Amino acid sequence: MYMFPILFSVGSFHLFSFSVFLILAWFIWSFLFWRYLRALAVAEEPIFDAMFVTTIVTLIVSRLSFVFTHMALFKENWLRVIALWVQPGLSLYGGIIGAVIVLIFFAMKYKIRVAHMLDAFVASFMWAYTVGLIGSFLDGSVVGIATHLRWAVPYVGHMDFRHPVQLYQFVAMVFIIGIISLIRRAAKKHAWRDGTIAMWFFMLFSASAFAVEFLTEHTVYWGNLSANQWVLVGIFGQSLGAFYVRGGGKERLRSLGSAVGRISKKVIGGMYAKFSKRHIENN
Repeated sequence: MYMFPILFSVGSFHLFSFSVFLILAWFIWSFLFWRYLRALAVAEEPIFDAMFVTTIVTLIVSRLSFVFTHMALFKENWLRVIALWVQPGLSLYGGIIGAVIVLIFFAMKYKIRVAHMLDAFVASFMWAYTVGLIGSFLDGSVVGIATHLRWAVPYVGHMDFRHPVQLYQFVAMVFIIGIISLIRRAAKKHAWRDGTIAMWFFMLFSASAFAVEFLTEHTVYWGNLSANQWVLVGIFGQSLGAFYVRGGGKERLRSLGSAVGRISKKVIGGMYAKFSKRHIENN
């Protein structure tokens, strides 16, 4: 059995694996977020204020987002909304949106560049999320759809073998962290605009998570896509729009279009020259 929802128990006390890794992920996020902003000479007071409020708001928004998409679980007793130990459930993507909104607010309040705040969030979140995926896998709270692939794993409470979706996302995150590291070096070398790291991360993250969602078991669908996938579409769209307007995407697409145009003209011109030559020879 691959799942270990409870690491160990002492009498009636149970230490849950997801809780342990969630707390560990929070410590990793907090430290890296603080270090990134301190390296930019941001004072510690606004950093700690932002960390504290972001943590509280993220928990509230992620819980309310889960409740909104799973009304049937709470309509008999709405006290379950605050009773996580009775009816667990948090929305990762709702929490991300809540965190970003809070960080933008604090950036404006303390006159910190929004791009710096978002880059700091991304630089810390991607490591924290990767660690949190381990806890999610051990807990088995997110379940993949049934499959007969050789690497399928059993989940607690399910008879058949399932896609290890947390491991898929873990591998995707390893690649994303590597790509973001390369982008960060290039941004520093070529003096790219602040915020480029955040834009690229959210595009890569939302795209990979969207793909993994097809292999994840869900009960809430809006049309042909799960509720999570629609949120990810929104995140990707916003990130792509920000990249196009502020991240140099417009200039890159213009350069790419010019290059494609030159190549097309060259190819078409060569083909026309060959055709004309053959036409003259045949006549």
